Amino acid sequence: MGMLRTLLALSVVLDHLGGGTTDWLVGGRMAVQLFYVISGFLISYVLTATDHYQGAVGRFYANRALRLYPIYLAVAALTLLAHALGGGAFWRFYEHLPFAAELFLGLSNLLILGQDWLMFFGIEHGALAFTGSFAHSDVPLYQGLLVPQAWTLGVEMSFYLIAPFVLHSPRRLLVLLAASLALRAVLIATGIGLSDPWTYRFFPTELALFLAGSLSHQVLLPRWQAWARRFPRLPELGTGLLLLYALAHFSIGLPHTLRDGLAVLLFAALLPLAFLFQSRHRLDQAIGELSYPIYICHALVILFFTWLLDGAQRQQPALFTVLVVAGCIGLSALLNSLIADPVERLRRRLRARDGAPGARDTPLPEPAVARATATRTTGMADAARGRAAPPRRAVGTIRRAP
Repeated sequence: MGMLRTLLALSVVLDHLGGGTTDWLVGGRMAVQLFYVISGFLISYVLTATDHYQGAVGRFYANRALRLYPIYLAVAALTLLAHALGGGAFWRFYEHLPFAAELFLGLSNLLILGQDWLMFFGIEHGALAFTGSFAHSDVPLYQGLLVPQAWTLGVEMSFYLIAPFVLHSPRRLLVLLAASLALRAVLIATGIGLSDPWTYRFFPTELALFLAGSLSHQVLLPRWQAWARRFPRLPELGTGLLLLYALAHFSIGLPHTLRDGLAVLLFAALLPLAFLFQSRHRLDQAIGELSYPIYICHALVILFFTWLLDGAQRQQPALFTVLVVAGCIGLSALLNSLIADPVERLRRRLRARDGAPGARDTPLPEPAVARATATRTTGMADAARGRAAPPRRAVGTIRRAP
């Protein structure tokens, strides 16, 4: 799962570089939506298969904040500094905005929440208005975002807000999944859901992807574990298939809607194997730790090399691409070392103080994963029969517009 996450992050980097790299790997939009599926899987794991957050929703929210904000704020601050040193064009953008738009941008830059909804607003007749698309605006408001790709974190955070109240209930999960799919169908039928930002920035329809990942964890992981005990190399095979698909996505001769649907179904079906693979291979987990900082810092890296090598993106696109990818990986490793790792130690101390084990929210070694998922499966089966689940044992853890 770690290599997959990093490949998806690099898909977004390549897409934002433009030119001939937009159709490498799975593309930016598909990468974002597959991230939603993975997020649904992992959040379901930490909420339902571990005891870290039982009866402690506030602790879950604090944990998510500590995962997202430190690196985001560091990159936002570096971007602010870069704009200050680069001539001030970023600040001039704000000079022509009404106060309501400035406030909206300022709060969303600071809090992340709301950056996704910003894509549905614009400036009309000198005032901030809901226009249905960032394209219907005198000026695109996303140009005022310090980390423009972080709008996806706004979608993620919306899922985090409801996840503790949904994922423990199979009935709520299935009802919301059906409602999200039905809403997407209605928007497509009316034509609204065929154009950006409604295609993949609207949380109520993207919720189905998060919930598909959650179902993958709760329903498919126990079955894949049982089969992996009989065929020990299944996790390696499943992860290999997903990696091959990520490399060959645009080579599949299907209409893009069918191809994208196939990608979501394939990832949801095989994610448990990638999860088991990561629990066996520390290198895969280490590679995966680069995915979030790569995603967050890549616009800054592109900006830096655009200023440093004026014209290189047009004249030597291959060299520019290599430099940006290498720069993203290098800066991500530095961000992990200077920020993410110390914050992780803080999170461990907080969990230890609260009486929870101190491991990361990443896959357990396989025997512990098996115990956790077996317990969850029993609970779901009992809930379906109307009985209370037995007490659980404590376990350890685990664009264009941008």
